[in-house]
Amino acid sequence: MQDKASCRAAIVAGVLLSSIGQAAAQEAPAQPPVAAPVGQSGSDDRAAPADQTSGSADIVVTGSRITRPDYAAPNPIVSFGAANIQQSGNTNVTSFLQRVPALTNSVDSTQSAGSDRPGGQLYGAAGLNLLDLRGLGTARTLVLVNGRRHVASQIDSAAVDVNAIPTDLIERVDVLTGGASAVYGADGVSGVVNFILKRDFDGVTARAQMGISDQGDAGNRFASIGAGRNFAGGRGNVTLFYEYNADSPLRNDDRAFLRRENRRYLVPNLAYNGPAAGSYQQVLAGDLRYPYGTPSGYIEIGGNAYNGDGTRYDPGTQVGGGFVSGGSATPVAGYVGDLLAATERHAVNLLTHYDVSDAFKLSLEGKFVQSTATTFGGFSGNYPAVFTLDNPYIPTALRNAALLAGETTIVSNRNNTDFPRLGESDRRRTWRGVVDASGRVTDHAQYDVSLTYGQTDVRITKLNSRWNDRFTAALDVVTDPSTGRPTCRSNLNPAALQVPAYSFTPGAGSGCLPLNTFGSGVYDPAALAWATNRDNVSTARLTQTVVSAQLTGDFGALFTLPGGPIQFAVGGEYRRETSRFDPNGFLTGKQWYQYDEGDSFDPNYVISRSRGAFDVWEAFGELNLPLLKDQPFAQTLSVGAAGRLSDYSTVGRTQAWQFNGVWAPIRDITFRGSYGQSVRAPNIGELFQPTSPTTNYFVDPCYLENRNAGSATRATNCVALINTLGGNPATFTANNNPDAAVLINGSRTGNPGLKEETARTWTAGTVLRPRFLPGLSVSADWYDIRLRDAINTADANTIANLCVDQPTLANVFCAAIRRRQGTGYINGFSVQPQNVASFRTAGLDVNLSYVIRASRAGTFDLRFVGGYLDRLEQIATPGAQPEDQVDQPGRPKFNFVASPTWSLDRLTISYNLRWFDRTRRFPKAATDANPDYAAPDLLRYKELWQHDVQVQYAVTPDFALYGGVNNLTGQKPDVDSYDYPIPSLGRYLYIGVKLGGRR
Repeated sequence: MQDKASCRAAIVAGVLLSSIGQAAAQEAPAQPPVAAPVGQSGSDDRAAPADQTSGSADIVVTGSRITRPDYAAPNPIVSFGAANIQQSGNTNVTSFLQRVPALTNSVDSTQSAGSDRPGGQLYGAAGLNLLDLRGLGTARTLVLVNGRRHVASQIDSAAVDVNAIPTDLIERVDVLTGGASAVYGADGVSGVVNFILKRDFDGVTARAQMGISDQGDAGNRFASIGAGRNFAGGRGNVTLFYEYNADSPLRNDDRAFLRRENRRYLVPNLAYNGPAAGSYQQVLAGDLRYPYGTPSGYIEIGGNAYNGDGTRYDPGTQVGGGFVSGGSATPVAGYVGDLLAATERHAVNLLTHYDVSDAFKLSLEGKFVQSTATTFGGFSGNYPAVFTLDNPYIPTALRNAALLAGETTIVSNRNNTDFPRLGESDRRRTWRGVVDASGRVTDHAQYDVSLTYGQTDVRITKLNSRWNDRFTAALDVVTDPSTGRPTCRSNLNPAALQVPAYSFTPGAGSGCLPLNTFGSGVYDPAALAWATNRDNVSTARLTQTVVSAQLTGDFGALFTLPGGPIQFAVGGEYRRETSRFDPNGFLTGKQWYQYDEGDSFDPNYVISRSRGAFDVWEAFGELNLPLLKDQPFAQTLSVGAAGRLSDYSTVGRTQAWQFNGVWAPIRDITFRGSYGQSVRAPNIGELFQPTSPTTNYFVDPCYLENRNAGSATRATNCVALINTLGGNPATFTANNNPDAAVLINGSRTGNPGLKEETARTWTAGTVLRPRFLPGLSVSADWYDIRLRDAINTADANTIANLCVDQPTLANVFCAAIRRRQGTGYINGFSVQPQNVASFRTAGLDVNLSYVIRASRAGTFDLRFVGGYLDRLEQIATPGAQPEDQVDQPGRPKFNFVASPTWSLDRLTISYNLRWFDRTRRFPKAATDANPDYAAPDLLRYKELWQHDVQVQYAVTPDFALYGGVNNLTGQKPDVDSYDYPIPSLGRYLYIGVKLGGRR
């Protein structure tokens, strides 16, 4: 305790001492540090190319707190301006940023709808938009606004919902790879995405856009209006901005190619008997269904199987993976639910500043954003429901069969595909305020002190969940002797309830209505409505408080180097993060019916409130030494360093640092590089999440058909594991597992014993700005990130695979999988983060910008951003085999976006091509050793070819009309997918209007 106190005292003392130091030279920026891109070009709302700005004032680039020319930035930055976003037609910024090769794996609204939940989060994840740099996860991507942290939106995490950042207020987005922890602190292991907002706006601007798919659905409505005014001779400004965005939902069955009769899936081939021409281990199957459950109820009586309407059950054709094709069972296709959530967003931002003098400049930022996302996933079910034979809804054929078999009850497994789908509506309200004071201390130093507070409140409403007591009472139906009509048994006999009543009072006035589930579409909607909880509301709150002080400048008053004075930045920061989740009593009291919210009958399935917080004291510093300037073979030569010492209330002290250098032998070419250490402390959820429920559908790696699809040790480990549990490895198949097509219950929890993860990152690259081609800028940068002690929270299927893919069964993953004694089949699991993994990724980024002003032919603005992923591998535990994740979905080996724009007078035509190459459908370990694992055309997903076009016409300087088409060719997802390599939205058309602008 004393050691921590002394560390914090030293940090504070360092900040105070630095504030009275002598330094130099450039005037302090009135606003927080923002960045200009290296080699940016294009429309007039973006920075000019570096070769045209060499005489301009130095700026602060993303990844540094030191002012310097943009061409002297040591780290590679990919930047897109407001014009790029508007010309893309995207009102969802994440969808736009997915075109950046480093952000391809980011989560947009199509991946947080229906049954998809980012990070497996059961509550509060609907409609989230999360950025993922380098495929290393959203938790390792630091999102900044004007160079400052932003409050999180995902419960128990530091992940920022990009919906909280207004689209039309963005001036520019900078994407920086790796090495950011020394400058900005934790969470930037894979890099930083910095949103630069428009400032000093003077005038009125407005934009409206409407869009719809070519099938007449998934409509989008967008509008923004902003007004700003400079005053006091330009020393002050106030800007008020409002933005509205709404998206209509898109459902699975809205696309014909995803409906039951058209969907096809890859499943294990039961007829495979070894290598043979045209025989493969994985094959396509259509009309896939979950066996032993039907939309009308699956009932076994006397060894015979029936549907709930009394007809005989058709088992269909057995296929691999525990599924059947055709027959009476429940189709798989319908369980996807929504492909796009229904969303609505309102955002209000107030930005103002006033320069009292050069020594005191005050700026304020305030915003309120409310976003609502509603989405529906799969269906509820009765697994099972027990009925006595006096229930009048039981078909005569079933009652007679039961009496003949000597049964007094029947048991029905029913997938309630005729009930309203289970869903969730999440309302997020984000407040954020920034107070910043800056100014010049002397001619050689400037200060910046700020306070940032952010808060996100989440209101989570679970939709169409059933009360356990009410639904059970509604199912227990008898004939009312006084009326001869069906009624709830509890209406006649309150003591006959199968479960205790807590939401109603049994008896004649209870309101209970009888519910018929013997058949499809036969129930009384009023009876189901009475049994449905309409007030299943939970809440969550996340807060962030940041106090920061820094001093920047140079030592020019004391001495200079041949390249100029040594520049520096030094400061300190205090940050506190909190997160809490308060589930509704319906959840914590296990008052739901079976699988609507999880299996209330499983003692391991517990929903608990969540509480967590941490704070951190930090000191940071940065130096830039300009060794040479304007010398032969040294137009620019500089080296720099940055460091950060942090003291966390959770993991203790951490250190981050970076060294970098820039050398331009001539002004046409620049070489740059950096090497550093970054850290990420575990977030609140990883540390403090209480035991909470989760479910998972397993494809057991130990099934006979899957044992050759993993590491070299999988088959041996599986045989040993099954034998130990008393099972038979020779008959251990999905078709022999009664739970093969059933959701298995498990739990997830935090791990307070976690420590920080550490990355070593280096980059090396070059920037070309040839004077003989004015307007051209080309950069190429290699990056390499090695992450150790990585905090890994694998999904349940991955845990099951990792258990048997390790060198031995004595590992943390096997301890997390529960198997049934006597058979060995999985019957439970637990998910918990561990410091067990290491990651390595490396690749090349290429960025080209070329502006050609061809007089009468107009202006051509050419932009190309490409990526090559050389390595992305995970080592799950020390000593385990590396898992090659290159070529996996979302992690293509080659990836680029080409965006040429042509402008002539009032006309602007923009084209965007987004492409990435074919990616593996199966793990590399599965296919490398099995040449007949699948047909050659199924081994990989097809390429992405997305063509977007927009035409804009400026009627007057302050009035423009535009329209466009995204996914012009109407590319669809690949076979057996609904969202890869492209979402199911299809061809999308939009029109818009822009009014006003800067004065």
